[in-house]
Amino acid sequence: MKQFKGEKIEHDIATKKVYHFHDTDLGINQISKEIFKKKDLIIHYPRGFEGGNKYKTINKFHYIGFKGKLPVGVYKSPSYGYGFTKQLNPFSNYIDDNFNFTDVKIEKNGKVAIDKSNKILYLNESSLEILHKELVSIYNKNKVEVNIILLDCLHSLFPSDIKEPDRNYIPDSLSISLASWGNEIKEFSDNDKNAIKELFDKLTVNSDFLTKNSLAKTKEIIDIKYIKETLKNFNSLYSLKTDGDSLEKNWQNFLKENNWVFSTIFSQPVILYKDEVYVGGKNIDNKNGKFNDFLIKNRLSNNVSFLEIKTHKTKLIENTPYRGNDVFCISKDLSGCINQVLNQRDNFQKEFYHLKVKSKANFETFNSKCVVLIGALEELTSEQLSSFELFRNNSKDVEILTFDELKKKIESLQSIMGKK
Repeated sequence: MKQFKGEKIEHDIATKKVYHFHDTDLGINQISKEIFKKKDLIIHYPRGFEGGNKYKTINKFHYIGFKGKLPVGVYKSPSYGYGFTKQLNPFSNYIDDNFNFTDVKIEKNGKVAIDKSNKILYLNESSLEILHKELVSIYNKNKVEVNIILLDCLHSLFPSDIKEPDRNYIPDSLSISLASWGNEIKEFSDNDKNAIKELFDKLTVNSDFLTKNSLAKTKEIIDIKYIKETLKNFNSLYSLKTDGDSLEKNWQNFLKENNWVFSTIFSQPVILYKDEVYVGGKNIDNKNGKFNDFLIKNRLSNNVSFLEIKTHKTKLIENTPYRGNDVFCISKDLSGCINQVLNQRDNFQKEFYHLKVKSKANFETFNSKCVVLIGALEELTSEQLSSFELFRNNSKDVEILTFDELKKKIESLQSIMGKK
């Protein structure tokens, strides 16, 4: 008998053609395919390489509405026994081990569902495309990695005959790894973070990696995240109830670490020039030197400004009225802070030329601005607020800003960035 391996039409009737797969060498003769004549339906019967069923329970694959052109992810040739392709083995193994489906029904634009009672798995063309895209990437990556390990091993065994394999990046490896990321940055190790940073630094050099628009969008996202983190840290400090030197120091550290806030405070293109800077005032015995919390410099004019800070818990207004029940005095802390920053500016201007020559730095003082960051408006009653605003609006030489006002400035910036 002549050896034959392939499909033959076994029955050709009015409604359908029925095919059998034959392998005379292995003694296989079993139904493999049905093509229906009066409806757009093809049925495959998946076969093992030595005959019999390919899967534990699945007997049939129904293809509906494909007009003979079957979707990705399934075998079209009887040589492979039909069913899912080997790239989809993780999927087919999973459903084979965890369900007892007898039929897989794949309709071009049909539903995706599991019918346990009737033992049917429903898929459509889009679902197969998703499975195929994701699993093929992993399959190709694993295939290359296995090949590299094999060549490494062979090179160690036969170094003179088999060369050491080249190690190149495997396409889609990064996307596959990131697909498992749960969006918590703590999942990354320090090595991961450094690798990502180095990769980004290298890729941004190439103009074809990020377009101008996508680079601007990336920066925008980073800026929004950065402002959000700044606001979170601000609120953490702002929630503290106990006043004191340690709280003031914490606020100083916050402003130093987030010195972009100074442009928000001063409404000018400014930078942090110095913190806790000596501004003069020492007498003959080298005592009574004056130190300013923050010396701010305009980026364009080099004119310096003076910022003195207290805390959000520092009292702005005295508790008891000065006259009647609606006239209040400013607090001792506020008046002292104002005088302190004015005294610092006065000493700085008196010793300006000496300080400039000695430091060899580029700065100027043109009627330098003074700002005091202190207290919170939300701590005031309406009567206290009126007295405070009357005083603040008549303070010509020193601008007074409260911590809750600064918070609103940062939130406004966050809102603007978010809308963009």
